[in-house]
Amino acid sequence: MSLRVGLFVNKEKRGALELLLELLEYFKKHHVSFFLEETTARLVGLKGISLNLLPREVDLILAAGGDGTIIRIAHEIFPSPVPILGVNTGSLGFLTAVSRDEIIPELPKILEGHFRKSSRMVLKAVGSAYGKDFEIPCSLNDIVLFRGSFSHMTTIDVFAQGKLVTEYQSDGLVIATPTGSTAYALSTGGPIVVPESKVFTLNPICPHTLTNRSLVFAEEVVLRFSIPLGGGPVRLEYDGVAHGDLHPGDWLQVEARPESVVLGFLEERDFFEILRKKLRWSGAAVED
Repeated sequence: MSLRVGLFVNKEKRGALELLLELLEYFKKHHVSFFLEETTARLVGLKGISLNLLPREVDLILAAGGDGTIIRIAHEIFPSPVPILGVNTGSLGFLTAVSRDEIIPELPKILEGHFRKSSRMVLKAVGSAYGKDFEIPCSLNDIVLFRGSFSHMTTIDVFAQGKLVTEYQSDGLVIATPTGSTAYALSTGGPIVVPESKVFTLNPICPHTLTNRSLVFAEEVVLRFSIPLGGGPVRLEYDGVAHGDLHPGDWLQVEARPESVVLGFLEERDFFEILRKKLRWSGAAVED
C-alpha cells in the first residue's frame, strides 16, 4: 500500500517549479495519494493546506529544499511523529535524504515505506526577559547565547540540575542537540554526536579560560543559564532564529523534550557516509 504524501517545495530554490511538476506527474501517473502545502500549491495554481495541518492528512512529508527547509518544517509540525524526508536541491546536506537527481528513481521504495526513520532529539527552552516569561517549544539544532555586536565578552552562570557548573566568560554558548552537533557547535570545537544519541552538548564560543571545553549531558539533565548583575546583554537565538536579548537578572532554562522530530533517509545511506562526503574525510574500507 502506497503512503499518503504531503509535498512541500521551497519556492526560493532554483528549479523548484520544475521539480514540483515532475513529482506531480509521477504521483498522478502512479495514482499516489498526495496533498500540497499551500505555498507549494500556489506555484501550480492549486489550493493546498497549511503546513501545520499537513501531518493530519499524510504518512510522509516530502520536502524539497535544503537543511533550512527541513528545520522550518520541523518547527511548524512539531510534535507530530510524521517523518520528513528531504530532497536536496543544492549540495549534499546533513538532514536531506536524496539529491534532486535521485528522487524519482528512489520514489517507488520510499512510497512503499522502505526508508529509514531517524528520531531526533529536540530542545525546549523557557525563560524570563525584562520580567516577561517566554517559551521556545522546538529547537532541532541548537540554542545559542552570544554577545552579538556587543563589544565585551559575555558572562553567563550555568547550572545543571540546580548545581553550579561554572561561570563562563566567552563570546557565548551553544547548547546543541546531536543533530546540531554538525552545525554551529562544530565550529566551536564541539564533538560530532551520532544523531540518534540521547545526549546534548554545551559548547563555549572562544572561552576566556582555555580549560573550558565542551560538556556532554544526558537527556534528563536540565540546564539553567543566568546573566549575573553587572554582566552585559546576551543575544538569544534558536536554530538561527533571533529571539531577543537577555539582560542582567534574566534567565533561561533548557531541557530535552520527550517528543522527537522524525527524519527519513534511504535505508542504504548512513550518517557516516554523509560525514565522509560532507566533511571530505578520507579513508576506505579494506576488504578481506
